Amino acid sequence: MTLKFYEFTGEYYALIKAYSKEEAVEYYQENVCDTNSPVIQVTMQYAWQKFKPSLGEVTIEDFVENEVEILLIDPNL
Repeated sequence: MTLKFYEFTGEYYALIKAYSKEEAVEYYQENVCDTNSPVIQVTMQYAWQKFKPSLGEVTIEDFVENEVEILLIDPNL
């Protein structure tokens, strides 16, 4: 199974990688905000372009690692 990338654009922004939209929504609600948020699947290239400026201590290996996680999150949290 391949990880996909999902962008949440509601009250709190998040870019999450997960195996399915349902898994991404569940992860968002558990770790970011428990409300419903508009979510769309985005390409890996789009996700990388959003993620790349925030690299800092994070590496490309973290980006492609097969683990469900938040790549970017609203700085207001």
